[in-house]
Amino acid sequence: MISRRHLLGTALILGAGAALLPRASSAAAGDEPVVLIQRFYDTLLECMKRGPELGFDGRFALVQPVLNDVFDVATMCRIAVGPDWTLMPGDKKGELLQTFDRYIITTYAGRFRSFNNQKFDVGEAKPAGDGRVLLHTKLLRSNGEPVELNYLFRFNDNTWRVIDIYLAGAISQMAQLRSEFAQSLRQGGADALMASLEEKILDLKKES
Repeated sequence: MISRRHLLGTALILGAGAALLPRASSAAAGDEPVVLIQRFYDTLLECMKRGPELGFDGRFALVQPVLNDVFDVATMCRIAVGPDWTLMPGDKKGELLQTFDRYIITTYAGRFRSFNNQKFDVGEAKPAGDGRVLLHTKLLRSNGEPVELNYLFRFNDNTWRVIDIYLAGAISQMAQLRSEFAQSLRQGGADALMASLEEKILDLKKES
C-alpha cells in the first residue's frame, strides 16, 4: 500500500518562467487532460498489478513513454531549479534535464509496485487562469480513504501537458522540489544537484 509520505515524494510534481497563453476554459481544453491522466493512471495500475512480474526495469520501461507524453518535464525541471536555471551553461542544462527525467520516472516505477485494490478517480478539468487548467483526481486507498491529487496543465506544442502536481489540493510538488534542490545548488550548482538526484535514484531502486 502506498503511504502518504511516498505520495508526497512521488507527486512530482513543476508555471514560473513559462510563456503565458490566453485564458483557457474547460471547453477549450476539452477532454484531453482527462484522457492523458487516465492513460497515466492506467499505466500506474498496470505497474502495481504486475509489479513483481515486471520488476523495477520493467516498470520503468512501462512508465517512461507515458510519463514523457503527459508531463512537460522540461518545464517542470526549470521550475524546480528556479533562478539558477538561467545561470547554467547549455550542456549542464541538458545533463540535468536527463537526470531529472530519470528521477521522476524512477520515483513512479519504484513506488507504484504493488496492488491492494487501489483505485483512481478522475474528475474534470477546470480553468486555473493564465491559459492553464486544473484537473482534480483522487487515489482511493484499499480502505476507501481518498488522497487528493490535482494536476496543473498548460497548453504547449499543440498539446496539454502537466507542469505541476498538488497533493491535498494545496501542496505544490514543484515548490517542494525547489526547496529540496536549493541546498545542493548553493553548494555545487548543477553537478551537486545531479549527484544528489543520482543518490535518490539509487535509493529508490534499492527500495523496489
